[in-house]
Amino acid sequence: MTLEEMQKVIEEVHCQDYGFWVNKSKTTEMIYLQAGYYEKDTVTGKLEWQKTRRWPLSVEMTKSEIVSTAFLCIKTSMEHRAREWFLYKGRAIYMPHYDVDDLAAICEKRDAREQK
Repeated sequence: MTLEEMQKVIEEVHCQDYGFWVNKSKTTEMIYLQAGYYEKDTVTGKLEWQKTRRWPLSVEMTKSEIVSTAFLCIKTSMEHRAREWFLYKGRAIYMPHYDVDDLAAICEKRDAREQK
């Protein structure tokens, strides 16, 4: 399937306030799906265009696989949004932007199940 054919499939996909597109990376030639939406930034509070991660597509993919990838993109994005907006004691404790090394350091400190 060509990039143009993939884009035609994606043009038939709709979900809430998301927009979808298929593009080719300028540096790697990878074809990918991406989605975007307007939402307030959790730090600045400004309404901004937010984009999902890039989802690689293959020229061997079927229409069903491309549509399923778009669905997975939305599911992942909605979880990402929930992690940013869910607060405990005023903090986004499940924030998806934390540094993995910082999270690993927290894990070394203690296991909540072992607390008395």
